[in-house]
Amino acid sequence: MWWVWLLYALTLVVVIFVSNKIGGIVDALDRKTKLSGAFLGAVLLAGVTSLPELVTSLTAAIMGEPDMTQGNILGSNVFDITIIGLLLVIYFKRIKTRSVSRANIIFDFFVFAITALILVLAICNVQVVIPYININILTPLIIVLYVVALLATRKAEDVDESKDESVNKYEEKSKKYLAWSFVGYSVVLVGVSVAMTFLAESLAETYGLGKGLAGALFLGVPTSLPEIISSFALLRFGNFNAAYGNIIGSCLFNYAVLAIADIAYTSGTVFLTNLQTIVLSACLLMATVLMIILGLVKRGNNKLKTTNSFHIVIGALILATYIVFLVLSALYC
Repeated sequence: MWWVWLLYALTLVVVIFVSNKIGGIVDALDRKTKLSGAFLGAVLLAGVTSLPELVTSLTAAIMGEPDMTQGNILGSNVFDITIIGLLLVIYFKRIKTRSVSRANIIFDFFVFAITALILVLAICNVQVVIPYININILTPLIIVLYVVALLATRKAEDVDESKDESVNKYEEKSKKYLAWSFVGYSVVLVGVSVAMTFLAESLAETYGLGKGLAGALFLGVPTSLPEIISSFALLRFGNFNAAYGNIIGSCLFNYAVLAIADIAYTSGTVFLTNLQTIVLSACLLMATVLMIILGLVKRGNNKLKTTNSFHIVIGALILATYIVFLVLSALYC
């Protein structure tokens, strides 16, 4: 079994290395092109850093593991939001002078709305499967909400955020080089994600973990590493708007992935397969997103210019929420 842990560790190293590279490339694109930080973070970067969730969820669905599929997505989203708390605690001095665009705040509301929808249907034990096509009613709803979110952010104003004077070696590269590098590293992430799915399945069987818990821990956390590593890379260059958009955009994209996985799972639906995991993950996710929304909206003009203690308190509360999630998952899921 040691070799499984070794391979698992190697995949994590590759994910960390590639994600760091992608973060630098995105910051360079933000500086060298007219693309907004919100678009680069919440749409382009979020889509790429969420490729592990897409591949692992589809693979798990095709393998006939709907519990692991849903656990992966919800676990990833809880961990993604926790990243914001970690950034608030570590970079509180730098973040308080930065801004978040309205587009990113719109994504916050849509993440909260979809999570609430999943929670309500889970508590009410409502499982409506559309006849003939054999997908849950949540699938088309999530897809529609995701498209609406993208359309709603098109006209949202982006912030004019000054970047730090930190040197980014990718700024010297051409736009063509940056684009091809972005694509190349994305392909590597896909390959590693496929391997990670099979390794997580093996570890779950070996240690007798429930599929929902295994998805939340062995898949949810590692597949979220691209978000945390690339976000740290962006913050090193002072690009908080893109870093924040990467995280919240990934959460929204993950729900679209869950809908796609439901379509791929032909033996039923990936929704509402583990009630305890759904309720626990959804409740804690909504609580952390709500804390972030209130913290952002409360500040005038979306500015995060507050006292250092505000960021530390909010960040600490988010981190504490994640610890509660891990403890409760181990006890009840």
